[in-house]
This record gives sequence, structure tokens and C-alpha cells, in this order.
Amino acid sequence: MQRVADLDTPSMVVDLDRLEGNIARLQASLDELGLANRPHIKTHKIPAIGHMQVAAGAIGITCQKLGEAEVFADAGFHDILVPYNLVGGPKLERLTRLARRVKMTVAVDGPVTARAIAEACDVAGVEVTLLIEVDTGMHRAGVQSPEEAQSLARQIADSPGVRFGGLMCYPTKPPMGEFREAVRDLLARDGIPLEQFSGGGTGAQAVSKAAGCTEHRSGTYAYNDLSLWRAGHAEIDQCAMSVLVTVISTSCPGYSTIDGGSKTFTNDALQAGGVNGYVREYPDIFLEKMSEEHGVLNLSRLASGASGPRVGEKIHVIPNHACGTTNLHDVVYGYRAHGARPADGSLTGDEIIEVEWPVPARGKIR
Repeated sequence: MQRVADLDTPSMVVDLDRLEGNIARLQASLDELGLANRPHIKTHKIPAIGHMQVAAGAIGITCQKLGEAEVFADAGFHDILVPYNLVGGPKLERLTRLARRVKMTVAVDGPVTARAIAEACDVAGVEVTLLIEVDTGMHRAGVQSPEEAQSLARQIADSPGVRFGGLMCYPTKPPMGEFREAVRDLLARDGIPLEQFSGGGTGAQAVSKAAGCTEHRSGTYAYNDLSLWRAGHAEIDQCAMSVLVTVISTSCPGYSTIDGGSKTFTNDALQAGGVNGYVREYPDIFLEKMSEEHGVLNLSRLASGASGPRVGEKIHVIPNHACGTTNLHDVVYGYRAHGARPADGSLTGDEIIEVEWPVPARGKIR
């Protein structure tokens, strides 16, 4: 029997009770709203957790890259959405291989991409469903008008090897309701049904419902992190994932240093001079800044006379961004707390490891 406290550091750990609670809570919310659940696995990248989400009621999964989809197809998942423009011969060949094995849906936002996918699928003798991505303000991809969506939908509907499925957006925003209705009305004149509308964003499920979405994609909800806590979509006690680190120095007045930096937590979503990691055992101190292998804790909020962590002490830090942090770790340790939890949510030292998960979709950026 191994305890979390006995792990070498840095180690990524997941509270299984919190994880299961998060999965059940989001599924119940979507069931109540009448939305299908298609969770985004880029947060955890672990097939075992994906199977937990499907067992709870998810209809399929979302993978951001083909590499993730290949890993999850190998693990027995049969309905996969890749909400990403796939461009180039190598990717299209991999897509058609996947489409021979599982139901594949892919997002596109322009005629060149859609045509290339259709031609590759037609030659390979497979069919892939295409969703048209709509730009909701991030300006990274997506059609800009209902008329542009109509034109692209016509092209897809007339192309062999692909079928038009509907629309997709991220994150879902209220104006998407009017956009969907406009596209629906335009396509009705062409006899093209608008069957699917995939919305996304943890905490945006009610917006997806109001906008007329048929399904919702959430990812970070499985773990939760400080970004969701700041946005009001999660409580600290609902954050299932943390990183176990060791204090290695207290030499600098007002600061302590831990053995995890940007190669442990990722500097994605770093808040300049702000809280970049919540310390469960010491809620009044916080991870402020990082270099590659050092994390610097700010002790300025400690009450007068209160002591901070000691050299050699192990503490748990909840990161800003769960998804980026996951991509830096080969293994995740799942544990359950034994005995009563402290009211502040800190750990007791009696956390027993039940499972050691490799992270097979880690680094699958192609």
C-alpha cells in the first residue's frame, strides 16, 4: 500500500473521489439541459478516465489532434470528434485510416480544407462527417457569417466521401443562437438539414442550451483548475488534480522554492505577479513565478508570526491550467483520502494510491 506522501516529486496526483464527483456533476447538468455530452479528453489524455466519462453517459469524445484520436481509438472509443482543421497529406491519410475503424467527425472552416478531406475520403472509400466551425470571437478559426456557412455546407453536401453534419463553435456565446437560426433558414431553402450543433466550454453548458446546441464539449471540468476557479465555475475543493512537490529552499526572505517550475506546471495562463498555483496545505501562500525547474512561493500573505513550509516538506499545488500541466507528465497517480477531510480541503497524509495511470496521449500534437 503506497501513500501519496511517499511519492518522489514532482508527481501529478488525482483525487479519485473528486474526479468521479466532477464527472457525475457535469453529466447531470447536461442531462437536465437535454444536451448530449462529448467530453474533451485533452485535459486528462487518459483512456481510463475517458471510459469513466462514457460510462457516466457521454455519447462519444472530443480529441483536439489526430494523435490523441489514434490513442483513444486503440483504447476502444468508437465516436470521435476532432474540432480542428486537418491540413496536409499525412494527416488526411491518418484520418482515412481512422475512419475505417471508428465514426469520425472533423471540423472545417473553408472550401480548400473541406475539398481535400472529401477527395481523400472518396479515394479511400470511407465517409467522414464534417462540421462547420463558427468564429465566436477568438479569431483563430471559423466562418464569419451565415452566408459563408451556407456556401460551405452546399459544397460539403455535394461532395462524395463526406457528409454535412452541422455547426461547431468554441466557446459557445449567446449570439450563436441567432447565427444558428440564420444558417438553418438558409440551408432549409437548399434542402440541407442542420442536424448537429456542437457547443463547448466548461461552465458554458447553459449558454449552449440557449443557443440551440445539440451537444456540449467540456474538458477541464474533469480535473478543474485555478482558471475555472477564477471564472466561478469550480470550487477549490472540486479541483481533483494537483502536483505534489517538495520545498527545496527557504533562503530568500518572504519566499520558498519548490522543485517544480514551468516544466512541471506549464507557464500557460501565467498571471503576472499573481496566484499561479494554490497550495492546499497553506492557503495563504501561493505559487507566484517559475523558471524551468524552480517554482517560487510568495509568503507575503501569511499572518504575522505564522510559519511557512519547511525544507523537505511535501505540499500539493493546484495549477492554473490542468490541460497544459497534464501534457508534461508521463504518469498520474490516482488516490483516495482515508478518514475525515479537513474543512479547509487540505490533505491528511493518509491518501492511499489506488491506480497508476500512464498518460498515453501526452505529447500527441500531430
